[in-house]
Amino acid sequence: MNTKVCVMGLGNIGTPVVQHIAKIYKQTQGYDISKEAVTTAQKNGINATTQLPHADIYVIAANTWFRNGAPDMNAIEDCTKKAAQLNPNALICYESTLVKGTARKLAKKYNLTNIAVCPHRWWKQEEDKYGVVQLRVLGTLNKESQTKALTFYNTLNIPTHTVTSIEIAELSKLVENTYYYLRIAYAQELKLLCNENNLNFDELRNAANTKWNVDLPEARNGIGGECLPKDIQFLLTNYPPSPLLNGAITQDNNYQAKLTPQNTTST
Repeated sequence: MNTKVCVMGLGNIGTPVVQHIAKIYKQTQGYDISKEAVTTAQKNGINATTQLPHADIYVIAANTWFRNGAPDMNAIEDCTKKAAQLNPNALICYESTLVKGTARKLAKKYNLTNIAVCPHRWWKQEEDKYGVVQLRVLGTLNKESQTKALTFYNTLNIPTHTVTSIEIAELSKLVENTYYYLRIAYAQELKLLCNENNLNFDELRNAANTKWNVDLPEARNGIGGECLPKDIQFLLTNYPPSPLLNGAITQDNNYQAKLTPQNTTST
């Protein structure tokens, strides 16, 4: 296959993405501004470089952050700008987590017409089941972008659920992770309730989970990691007054403040 693909960002997500794509698209390269990331990728057998190559398809898997009270899309814009300068006609697939409106804004700013948003759902703990190849949401800028993106992901054997806009695709990722955040926050509140009433939370959780439509998660050491705390904040930028989302964040902060070795669940 003569199509040239470049995966931009060689972190936790970009590394397995480029490894999978390279199995099918032989002219695939990984790119990162970090020499350390590139060296690590090369040691893992990835064709990687700090010099962005000309490509037909750019897959952007760079990190995004919530910093100083606001979403930080700087890495995404930097990748988009560089890709646009090399090949403005390339298909650009955003697999990073984006704030709603990011892809359309960058497409307009850099005069790009082939844009797709297909957020990753990769989960390290069960990569064999929830790795690169799993059902993904796909939104595109226009019909031409959709045709190209569907061809690309179908060739990669990645099934897609197509939506009508890139904004729906962007939001879907935020909604998925925020939904899980809310479930954990509820479990934490129940854990505190059990502590106040001298009850065993794990027993209560197991009892409730016997109902077919209940799936309470564990209440561990607070909601951390790279994704959940960031993504709920991203979603709040679209609806700041949300009492439910703000309440979940407050509950997590309250739970973490009350954690002691005695009341931290061991499961």
